[in-house]
Amino acid sequence: MFAGIGGFRTGLTRAGGFRCVGHCEIDKYANASYEAIYEPGKEERYYHDATKIDPADLPDFDLLCGGFPCQTFSIAGRRKGFDDTRGTLFFEIARLAQSKRPSYLLLENVPGLLSHDKGRTFSVILATLNDLGYRVEWMVLNSKHFGVPQSRRRLFLICYLDPRCAGKIFPVFGTGGKALIQVLGGSQGSRVYDADGIACTQTAGAGGVGGKTGLYIIPQDRPFVDLCAGEARQTEAARCLTARYGQTTLSNHRAERSGVLLIKEATKKGYKEANPGDSVDLGFSGSNTRRGRVGQDIAHTLETSCIQGIVERGGRIRRLMPRECLRLHGFDEWQIDRILAIQSDAQAYKQAGNSVTANVIEAIGRRIREVDAELKAGAAA
Repeated sequence: MFAGIGGFRTGLTRAGGFRCVGHCEIDKYANASYEAIYEPGKEERYYHDATKIDPADLPDFDLLCGGFPCQTFSIAGRRKGFDDTRGTLFFEIARLAQSKRPSYLLLENVPGLLSHDKGRTFSVILATLNDLGYRVEWMVLNSKHFGVPQSRRRLFLICYLDPRCAGKIFPVFGTGGKALIQVLGGSQGSRVYDADGIACTQTAGAGGVGGKTGLYIIPQDRPFVDLCAGEARQTEAARCLTARYGQTTLSNHRAERSGVLLIKEATKKGYKEANPGDSVDLGFSGSNTRRGRVGQDIAHTLETSCIQGIVERGGRIRRLMPRECLRLHGFDEWQIDRILAIQSDAQAYKQAGNSVTANVIEAIGRRIREVDAELKAGAAA
């Protein structure tokens, strides 16, 4: 359910012992990526709209999984919860579970669901599942503990009909992860992180300009990045930087997106030569200074109202590329290749921000598979 680009499917496939019988996804771009990766055959069902699924048309299945839309429960959103039509999509899961009675439900959402409306929203969800005969356990897991360098805390619910599952699937523990190292503060989208740490949480609100992936200080020995080229490519000069007044982000016109380069040292009057290794002043906040990350030799005009960041000793700052964002969710290179072959950067950023991390699903999937096998062996004995 709400399949996106298939983070649940990738994780469960890696866990082994699972076969997908169908998926539901209303976004045509996300579904195009899903089908490009998994090439579902005719035997698999596809449903465009969760609200229009007829349970009688569904094949039998043992596990229903999905991250029901979380924007209405997120701290970053308006938190309308069930007052928003997206929030009511949880009840589509409940409707299908009531009819098909799968042995397990694996659901994902933001941790803000726990505290939304002082806990009343989560209480309604628990009560609904309990009325259907499901026992529910939940954990907040961070992707950084499961082999990807992204701090992404998400709430997972495992629901089961057989009471013998109690305490056998959750808790799931990963390994110790690196820390998120913030070098420069500011609003989200302007903060600068150390690339030696993990990435900040990827979001879906890309707007075509990077999806608030965070900015990262990159060692000088790595190649410069030409964002228009869609890949790392060293350049001698910065692309012409243009302003789109009324916006506080980079222009989303492809020809106007700047590369990320170094300057030697900037002043408010222009620039001056600096010794190698000197620190660099970099304007990145405000509508007139976020047009690009300024380039080697000549900086764009610096105004007296600029808020300056400092890049220490020969580093440079750039945002994450779509390929890197998808890597942060544990997708394989061949899967990413198929997505980027058919999607714009804006869609790729959005799809990455909406995705569940496949590595986390794999870890949970292994536990479900093992417990299910144990229960079936006990029943056979």
